[in-house]
Amino acid sequence: MKKLLSITFISLAILLMQGCATHEKFVNKYNAWVGQNINNLIVKIGYPDSTYTLPNKNTVYVYERSRIYSYPTMNMGYFHGPYNSGYYGMYGYGTDVVQRTCKTYFETDRKDIIVKWGSRGNDCISN
Repeated sequence: MKKLLSITFISLAILLMQGCATHEKFVNKYNAWVGQNINNLIVKIGYPDSTYTLPNKNTVYVYERSRIYSYPTMNMGYFHGPYNSGYYGMYGYGTDVVQRTCKTYFETDRKDIIVKWGSRGNDCISN
């Protein structure tokens, strides 16, 4: 019975990990676009947030994503309870706020072919 439970748990853990979004999948996804026409990328993921021209006349297309999450938290600490008896416990609620961003750059040559790409941020992941 223990062996069956262990095998089930390990199998479930492996299946859950395979479905996770990772930076490695993000890199593989956009590496495949190098050598492709930028118009095909635009059709697939939408219009860029901005573009600019480099001194070498190549164009850079910029995609930006930003999300803000807030998580309720419970504060812990020492406080005085009834009749001045001090004890440790929960004494209030708060909120943690986290900003997740990803900015992706695609550089194209004069023929609109993607020659390289890059990204910045703490949320550059893909399924």
